[in-house]
Amino acid sequence: MDTKMHQTDFSRRARIIAALLAGIFLIPELRAQPTDQTVQSHFLFVFDTSRDMKYRSEAVQKALNTMLATSLNGQLHAGDSMGVWTFGQNLRPGDYPLQNWNPDKAAMIASNLTKFVSKQHYAKNARFEALQPLLNEVVQDSQRLTVLIFCDGEAKISGTPFDSGVNQIFGQKLSEQKSAHQPFVVVLRSQLGQYTGCSVSLPPLPVALPQFPALPAPPPPPAPKPTSAPPPAPVIVAQPLIIIGTKNESSPPLPKAAPTNSPTMTNQPPANSSPDAAGAAATNAPAAPAANPLMTNLTAPASAPTSSQQNSDSGNKIFMIFGGGLLGAAIALGIVFWLRSRRKDPSLITRSMNDQK
Repeated sequence: MDTKMHQTDFSRRARIIAALLAGIFLIPELRAQPTDQTVQSHFLFVFDTSRDMKYRSEAVQKALNTMLATSLNGQLHAGDSMGVWTFGQNLRPGDYPLQNWNPDKAAMIASNLTKFVSKQHYAKNARFEALQPLLNEVVQDSQRLTVLIFCDGEAKISGTPFDSGVNQIFGQKLSEQKSAHQPFVVVLRSQLGQYTGCSVSLPPLPVALPQFPALPAPPPPPAPKPTSAPPPAPVIVAQPLIIIGTKNESSPPLPKAAPTNSPTMTNQPPANSSPDAAGAAATNAPAAPAANPLMTNLTAPASAPTSSQQNSDSGNKIFMIFGGGLLGAAIALGIVFWLRSRRKDPSLITRSMNDQK
């Protein structure tokens, strides 16, 4: 007995653990399923208040309870907005406050809506011309819109792409629905400002909802604009620099230029030439033309010797005089030494004559 109870308790715990594990593994799968809630959805309930709809109000309330109990077959999601309009000879869009759908409060929302329908004043006939202008504006301003129109089928619908088909069904089923005190339920759907589908349901049969088309793919990102290359920097062409004057020893050698009409520097003396050669070269240098004042101001006159040349000439003269004096003194000393040696060392003939004496 204890063994059977133990086995029963063990199997019960095993089933509980298996159910928990199954729930844990199913949660990611449920979250990973793609949803179609990429755009905002709106639902608009429109009720015809004509005289004939007074006898169908009870059927309208039953149809509402069935639709809201199933969240419109799962197509009414939490947070979707719900609006309510009524129309007869005129449109009354603000008699019922706008609200958001909450599945946890489905019974309360359905009860409030059916009470509102039962308290309407039913008289005369309905005109779809009073409904369509504002309805078309709402269609154009909505990403996704579902319109459910509860009507008697006596008036012809207008202002939609599906008018002819809907009016044809009205004519075929008008007497049947009127005898059964059942309304017509016209469902219009629009997406991104355009009507996309329509259906006509005959309660007490379930209300059919046409499917929305697939959302268009998002447009590709714009191609990057080609960046234009910056304009090239302007090239500034400077005028050639011409320097006229004597050559300086510290300046680097200038490249040989093509022959021009300007005076050249070929007759000027090199930096390491002697002062005499420099003077001669300066004397032979052509005089600058008087018509060019710039050349006249920068070129030294050829006839006037410079101070360095004068110093060199005077130094050379002193050196020559000093050297000449030394040379003369050397010659005089040589003569003196020669005469003295001659007196001291007489010749062999003179010494032999002296010996004979």
